[in-house]
Amino acid sequence: MGDGKDWTCLWEAKAILGESTIWDPRDGCIYWVDIDAPSVNWFDLASGDRGSWVSPQWISAIALREKGGFIASCREGLAIIDPKGGTYQAFADPIPDRRIARLNDGVTDRKGRYWTGSCDSSQWDDSTTAEDKESSLKDFDKRSTGELYRLDADGSIHTMERNIVTANGPAFSPDGKTAYVNDSMPLVTWVYDLAEDGTLSNRRDFLTFKPEDGYPDGMAVDVEGCIWMAFYESWVLRRFAPDASLVEERQLPVRRGLRPAFGGEAMDRLFLITGSAGYTDEMWQREPLAGGLFELHNPGTRGLPVIPFPG
Repeated sequence: MGDGKDWTCLWEAKAILGESTIWDPRDGCIYWVDIDAPSVNWFDLASGDRGSWVSPQWISAIALREKGGFIASCREGLAIIDPKGGTYQAFADPIPDRRIARLNDGVTDRKGRYWTGSCDSSQWDDSTTAEDKESSLKDFDKRSTGELYRLDADGSIHTMERNIVTANGPAFSPDGKTAYVNDSMPLVTWVYDLAEDGTLSNRRDFLTFKPEDGYPDGMAVDVEGCIWMAFYESWVLRRFAPDASLVEERQLPVRRGLRPAFGGEAMDRLFLITGSAGYTDEMWQREPLAGGLFELHNPGTRGLPVIPFPG
């Protein structure tokens, strides 16, 4: 269990499955989604005001859109949304078969292209035993129905990777030439070379983990090229150098870190949304801040400005 001394809880939101933390310099708010609510939520850094929009479909990820609002990964596929205006417009669905996969995490790269991955739709729930988890990890290749997609400004969608169990991220190096992708269930982070035209090549293992390390989830990259990685069921946020060495760990006050993001005018503040799906009374007693939105004290570095999707 982490002591959480490095963190302040900005919002005791009790998110069920919080994801997609993102800073929006247009209104000075940190946004995040709760997939299982479903909702899109925002916290004003200057005033502390907060708000929520109950979305018509679950939304698993959002990214800034140059023309206003957000690009979103949703139950119906991809959509354009405006949470404060309450609008939702689905426009494309890259999933070949929704019975076996659904969209999950998503971000823009250094050119504003939107990347989103899918995951096996028969994910574990909170009744899944440790023995069943261990067994499923041994045959995860039989459940690898997820894929990774790239949405370009012209609206074209490209399948970039297949045979993924649970796609999280991706994240991109400051120069935009390297991409990192988590496949959470088989406990691996891949790294790719990313070409100018958005093509991925030379996939190799960047990091591999054990169940006791937690399950690699959302990521954020800082100006030094280090990757800040959240872990489901681990009580910790880890920072890795571009050579995959562990730089530091920051203990969390809750076990389920889901998605970090840099923000603030100087991009020198680090935020993290967490989750609480299936928590029992006993778990709530141990973790009363589960599902909260947190800020890390003094990350000691800055993040990269988010590039909006240009379409």
